[in-house]
Amino acid sequence: MKDRDIISHSEEISHPGFDRSKHYLLCSELKQLYVAITRTRQRLWICENTEDYCRPMFDYWKKLCLVEVRLLDSSLIQAMQTGSSSDDWRLRGTKFSLFFIVIQ
Repeated sequence: MKDRDIISHSEEISHPGFDRSKHYLLCSELKQLYVAITRTRQRLWICENTEDYCRPMFDYWKKLCLVEVRLLDSSLIQAMQTGSSSDDWRLRGTKFSLFFIVIQ
């Protein structure tokens, strides 16, 4: 990643060794993040109330032009909203019922 200028040399810090029992929760969170990222179809919204722990990952994603970091305000709330009609809901219900029948 250094050769692609994704991380800078000044950001290098030492990290503690991995301990499965100590970092069990981290593994679970990373698995959930992986599923959220790989299963999303259009947009994935990640909301954080503190920057302490998420900043390194968001900075990395920003350098790759994968994310946009925004404050929660009325313009973001409107951007998150999508319209739907009764036909959209009917179609989703039909898809769900067909999926449900096949699974049983």
